[in-house]
Amino acid sequence: MRRVLAELALGVRLAFAGGRRGWLRTAMATLGVGIGAAGLLLAASVPTMLDGRQARTDARYDSPGGVTVPAGRTTILAGPDGQSGDNAIRARLLWPEAPGAPLPPGVPAFPGDHQMYVSPALRAALDGPDGDTLRRQMPYEIVGTIAPAGLSGPHEYAYYAGYQRATALVEQQVAWRVDRFGYPSLDVEAGAGGTYVIVAVLVATLLLPVAIFIGAALRFGGDSRDRRLAAIRLIGADSRAVLRMAIGESLVPAGLGLLLGLLFYLLIRGQVERFWLFDVSVYSADVRPVPSLAVLAVAVILGLSAGVTLLGFRGVTVEPLGVLRQAPTWRGRLWWRLIAPAASLLLLYPVLLGRENVGEARTGIGAVLLIVALIPLLPYVVPVVARLLPDGTASWQLASQQLRRNPSSSTRAVSGIVVAVAGAIALQSLFGAAEVERSIPYDKADPAFLLQARDRTSTDAMKQRSARFEQVSGVRAGTVALYTIYQKDIIGLANLYIGDCRSLSQLATLTGGCEPGDTFTAGSAEKVITIDKGEINPAPGVRLAVPAKARKATLIGSNAQGVASAVLMTTIPAQLARVEPGFVETRMFTDEKPAVVAGKLRGVAAEIDPLAMFTAMAPEGDRFGPLRVALNVGSTLILLMMAVGLLLDVAARLHERRRILGVLAAVGARDGTVIWSVLLQVIVPVAAGLSLAVGAGTGIGALLMRLSQVPVIFTAGTVLLPVAAGAGLVLITTVAVLLPAVRRVTRTEELRYE
Repeated sequence: MRRVLAELALGVRLAFAGGRRGWLRTAMATLGVGIGAAGLLLAASVPTMLDGRQARTDARYDSPGGVTVPAGRTTILAGPDGQSGDNAIRARLLWPEAPGAPLPPGVPAFPGDHQMYVSPALRAALDGPDGDTLRRQMPYEIVGTIAPAGLSGPHEYAYYAGYQRATALVEQQVAWRVDRFGYPSLDVEAGAGGTYVIVAVLVATLLLPVAIFIGAALRFGGDSRDRRLAAIRLIGADSRAVLRMAIGESLVPAGLGLLLGLLFYLLIRGQVERFWLFDVSVYSADVRPVPSLAVLAVAVILGLSAGVTLLGFRGVTVEPLGVLRQAPTWRGRLWWRLIAPAASLLLLYPVLLGRENVGEARTGIGAVLLIVALIPLLPYVVPVVARLLPDGTASWQLASQQLRRNPSSSTRAVSGIVVAVAGAIALQSLFGAAEVERSIPYDKADPAFLLQARDRTSTDAMKQRSARFEQVSGVRAGTVALYTIYQKDIIGLANLYIGDCRSLSQLATLTGGCEPGDTFTAGSAEKVITIDKGEINPAPGVRLAVPAKARKATLIGSNAQGVASAVLMTTIPAQLARVEPGFVETRMFTDEKPAVVAGKLRGVAAEIDPLAMFTAMAPEGDRFGPLRVALNVGSTLILLMMAVGLLLDVAARLHERRRILGVLAAVGARDGTVIWSVLLQVIVPVAAGLSLAVGAGTGIGALLMRLSQVPVIFTAGTVLLPVAAGAGLVLITTVAVLLPAVRRVTRTEELRYE
């Protein structure tokens, strides 16, 4: 036992051997392990984060599930629509019907009429630069703050406002009664199409390079370490003793990295309330790793460390003399490198064929496998490229020999950049296509926004309502009254629209122009129509005769979907003077981007009726905004980390080949030959890797666009910018190390060897 401990202790000492280079190598390996450990611990905390958030959401759930609650010790609730940029607003108008009525969680007392309790995030937004615009959606006096128990997370926009008028809205089924909060939830929160696949690709893009960096960091100076262990093996140490020394050496960065990762985890935990993703935010108290997953994270780190050690140990055990003499050992095989791409294509082929209802778990695994496949393919592609390129200058011949002899060493530090670039191309292409989609409605004939309110109306009142919205710069609006036409045999919808010529022309193409008093029909409209007066079940009401001179019209946009017939009138018939329409609809068109005017239009809508339905026909917020920020920040950090690793890798390779370079200098080779030789050893792996990254990235990007139901659009910027960033980083880093070091490593003094 004492001998085993002594051998492990010797391995620990060897981790710091080599002076400053050894210390730096261990420090970088520790940093890589620390970052990976923090990421794994955060991943292990995701279940408790979501459980804590779900528990608070369930405690405030206020839908009785279609059951009518009788009046008593009850609270009346109404849910007005709300949105502020990318943030949905959870709004409740409430009023107690009796003493002892239930209070929502997080609210200390019922607010008075037109008073409200707001979430901290909403209060900050109201106090911010766009607070005046947001305030128009909720013209109530702030009297307090909702406690964390009543919020899903610290970034949620929510308010509870006292609204006495809600008592009159129960019969209209606009408001409802509750006798408690915390009803069984019937909702299953689900992401938009492709959301989980997008997140999986993002995680792979950011964490795979970290894992590669850990492996590369643990191999920094690996060739010299292998030769050192081979020398120990040659002087008589058995393979078990050498293995224990290697394990002892690898345990240093692994152990220190776990401690550093725990520190990073605690720092992130303290700042977690500042971040959110897809409207999901959590409190610091929610961030606790699941014990079993935390143990698994530690095991993964230690297993990776041991695996990297064993990968380099085989040569030390079997061919110690060859390792010491740096004999060629590359025996690349292709078949096993094709397993990952083949499995990926097998999983993704239904999506590629255009099939729907393909499981997101299957698609996510396939997309991640396609990114992972780049890692083993790159070391095989590089020597193939070097072999296919024709012989040329002396610098290329030197570089080509090294690339064929040891491609793993040449691609070790580049693999992480290739993975990061492939993921960045896929995600940035998706985000760019989504940005194009945000600028237009789903159907070009549709308005940007639609307001539907219940109210009796007149022609003048509808014109005034349109004018209120048109006070917002760049907005054109039209208002119509919508009545449902009664049908005995329901074959599609039948509607009556009443509005001025300008408003009607926004929802249909009118034949022969339009003048006040004109009537139009679309589809199979009858000569006499009956207005449906039923609230839930159809019921015949007022009968109207359609003028014989009515001209034809064609509904456009989403108005034509499912509508079998329609009648369009420019004046309100006398029979309908006291009949309330199903909805009074205002359509809003804009020359601006919808997100620019959305806040002001919502404010006008709330002033008209806080419970009216306001619908954004074009995406109002950037649903990928948080992911875009996460990708940009994460990619920057990843590339910086890769740059540091590349610096060390290039410096280590120059140090290990200093005697060869010294021989070249002694026989008359110019510095330019040496510089280009080293540069070509970097340029070829980068070019090969980025070519693979472009292919994989564009393929995954098209897949994500199809899953997210956005147009499949690629631009030069979304593809070339990540490629340029990766290539530029590699070249700048290599030149930064190479130019200052070239004269030092080509001195003939480097031929001395003891």
